[in-house]
Amino acid sequence: MTVIIGIKLRDKTDNSVRLQEILTKYNCDIKLRIGINNCGIFCSSDGIILLQTDYNDKEIELEKELLNISGIEIQRMIF
Repeated sequence: MTVIIGIKLRDKTDNSVRLQEILTKYNCDIKLRIGINNCGIFCSSDGIILLQTDYNDKEIELEKELLNISGIEIQRMIF
């Protein structure tokens, strides 16, 4: 199965370092990573990241670690 994990990160300046550490830890399990930045006149402090992974124990561990970061919301699609 393929899983698309949608991550909404609030307060990028406060939480992005920890998020990047976790994504680096699981980099071999992430097949695709897309960052969506909401820039208008001013750059938004929120961001959205889409990850493609396989449905397995590593994906579940990744989600658990991400949810320990304050200001993160996760949604996912399973195919």
